[in-house]
Amino acid sequence: MNARTTRSIRSITEVASGVHFVEGPSVNWTVLVGDDSVTLVDAGYPRDLELVLASLERVGNGKPLETVLITHGHLDHIGSIRGLTARHAPQVLAAQAEITNIRREVLHQVGLREVLPRLHRYGVAAWVVHALASGGLGDVAVQAVQPITENQPLVFSGHTVVALPAPGHTPGHTAYELPDVGILITGDALVSGHPTSRREGIQSLDDMFHTDPRLAAASLNRLAGMPDRTFLPGHGPLLD
Repeated sequence: MNARTTRSIRSITEVASGVHFVEGPSVNWTVLVGDDSVTLVDAGYPRDLELVLASLERVGNGKPLETVLITHGHLDHIGSIRGLTARHAPQVLAAQAEITNIRREVLHQVGLREVLPRLHRYGVAAWVVHALASGGLGDVAVQAVQPITENQPLVFSGHTVVALPAPGHTPGHTAYELPDVGILITGDALVSGHPTSRREGIQSLDDMFHTDPRLAAASLNRLAGMPDRTFLPGHGPLLD
């Protein structure tokens, strides 16, 4: 998968009734549609805002955005939230251990120190260009974020969701299981492609992206071992 600088949605797939997987230019998000509202899982880069809004309108048919669930606080997953909250009034939820990162009280994010020694590697330079063009230097901090209850069934826009801790990529990285329909939204704990990878299929991101590579590997193995799941990753196509 090559990095793109164009601002277009690659695809929208209804994976189960009311569960829509959106492949953006280089990062994905998921829209849960209920009878009266929609819930968004992750929110793309800052300059993906209009694409996120368009996807909500397309699959949600004007229903209000009730909740934004965050897998982790990297800028390509929370980038449009400030723009969304300026137009809607959703509650924003994430794992307690991730909130300081989302608020930018601390920062768990790949930086120049990690990237510069790897610029010669496949896709890294192109990925950096895309990240910068997508608003990668912008202020994406989200202050109004609340902790989600983990490991218990919750209901968002009519869908049962369980927040599953999947640390390593960041300290509070969370996957979201939809047990009624056998779907797992994996964020960056499990991906199926990335501009910096030649591989396809289940994989981890390069270690430079992880706060704790050992924990990230353990989370990947745990999620990949869950039976009878459709994986909706943060990068790359969905995996049945």
